[in-house]
Amino acid sequence: MTESLNAARSAAVADVDRLRRRALALARVPPRPGLTGARPAVVFELADEHYAIDARIVLEVHVLRDLTPLAGARPPLFGITYWRGTVLTILDLRERLGVRSRGVTDLSRVVVIDGGRHTFGILADAARDIIDLELATIRPLPEDEAALRDLVRGITDSAVLVMDTDAVLKAGHAAARHDDTTGRGG
Repeated sequence: MTESLNAARSAAVADVDRLRRRALALARVPPRPGLTGARPAVVFELADEHYAIDARIVLEVHVLRDLTPLAGARPPLFGITYWRGTVLTILDLRERLGVRSRGVTDLSRVVVIDGGRHTFGILADAARDIIDLELATIRPLPEDEAALRDLVRGITDSAVLVMDTDAVLKAGHAAARHDDTTGRGG
């Protein structure tokens, strides 16, 4: 009897893992056929500026309900929250982007990023839209915006700052390594 219960339990766990992988794959925004040089991007707001990030790495825009700040954490590591039954590390990129902090409000969101081995979130003042970002329309940043260059790859004609996907992932991995060393997996 115990063997059959263990076998059933193992099968159920395998089914849950298979369904979780399938749900994550289905939740990703696929590129739209026929749009040459366009990619879907999630637009969010930080300190009255609009930022776009490649939607292919965004798992979800999550309402920030519970936040546990991490005392003594160095920016961009900000805090943790629960997301889909796991602990999610949250980054606050405002200092690195050179924008002022408004604090956390009822409109605050977490843009959940698939970082491969480490899923993490980016704190946003608000979520705005999903757009088709024409890659050919991204212009280089003006020279006086040098502080943004490590996280932002350019700006659109409509003044949306386009995040550098690789740099954001790198920041998330660095924060996850720091979080792991302090005993709070992310």
